Amino acid sequence: MNSTVTRLLSVGVVFTFSMVGCALNRTEVKSLRDPTAAGIQFDLPIDTTISALNAIPPHCGPTGNRRVRDEERRVYRIDGTITRVKRERDHDIHIVLADTTNPEDHVVVESDDPNFGKNATSPYRDRLVAARRMMDALISDSSANRLDDLKGTMVRVTGVGFFDVNHLQKGRSRSCIELHPILTIERLNAISTGQIPNAFEGRLLENVGIATGSGESSRDCSGDTCALEETRERESVTRRRPDFNPNDSRHARDNPGDACIDGRESDAALL
Repeated sequence: MNSTVTRLLSVGVVFTFSMVGCALNRTEVKSLRDPTAAGIQFDLPIDTTISALNAIPPHCGPTGNRRVRDEERRVYRIDGTITRVKRERDHDIHIVLADTTNPEDHVVVESDDPNFGKNATSPYRDRLVAARRMMDALISDSSANRLDDLKGTMVRVTGVGFFDVNHLQKGRSRSCIELHPILTIERLNAISTGQIPNAFEGRLLENVGIATGSGESSRDCSGDTCALEETRERESVTRRRPDFNPNDSRHARDNPGDACIDGRESDAALL
């Protein structure tokens, strides 16, 4: 009798922790399967920085499979340097990015496997597929086609805001925000003038001249290509303004299974 009760209690405890783990992992939100995903502003990516994402009010507690704050309905575009990358047990590719100006500021971005478990049922699976193809291309371009070879690579990432519970993961932002899932990822070209810590510094003087009208670009370009580059440069300067707010829509640019597996690292493995 006692053994039967013990077994029943054990099953109940395991089931309870399993359900709690699923809620904390927020698998539906991560793969854009939650009902609130329809409110994501996919066509209004906000150009910001990793430092700015670190500075927003934190939300580091458990939430469940729903979007809890406006940041989780926004798409952000950032530049950063890859400092850590690994493939999780749930097939997500987990990347830690450092800010290009303030490398002590980090953020986690993750690429979901569109074919893993219930990810295949996501209404936005095509976006997951496109992002994973870009991720695979980035890996294949590395010297040995290995994840570790991506360390030190400067990339531009677009992704959906996502608040992860604080489990002392390495590379966590101070606000606990991540970009999950990634929607695009691309390598930033090396700056021809030399190794400069900030991806924008090599063009900053040129940017200021274009944005203020006090100078002209020395770039060899013409037509729509040059106009597009100049638009991006003006926005780069805007991001550097002291009053820049990544959550202000005025800074947004219009731009035409599930087994419950918590693939996150343990604290001991990360330290």
